[in-house]
Amino acid sequence: MIIKILSDEISIASANTVANASLVRVINTGASANLVVSEVGNVTVTNTESIIVQKLPTATLTGANMRAVPIAFKA
Repeated sequence: MIIKILSDEISIASANTVANASLVRVINTGASANLVVSEVGNVTVTNTESIIVQKLPTATLTGANMRAVPIAFKA
C-alpha cells in the first residue's frame, strides 16, 4: 500500500478532526497499549502499532500518546 501524507502529523491527546480528514494514520508512541476514541467507537492500539482509520471529516479522534496524520492511499 502507498500512502500520501496530506498534512503534518499532530498529537491527538485531545479531540481533533485531524484536518477534517476522511483517512487518518494513527500511531501509538507510548510504551503501553492505548485507546483511540472516536465518535463512532473505540479501538486499542498497542505500543508502536499504527492503524489507518476511515472516518467522517467532522468526526474527532482522541488518544493518549497518539499521533495522527491525514492521508490518502493507493492499493
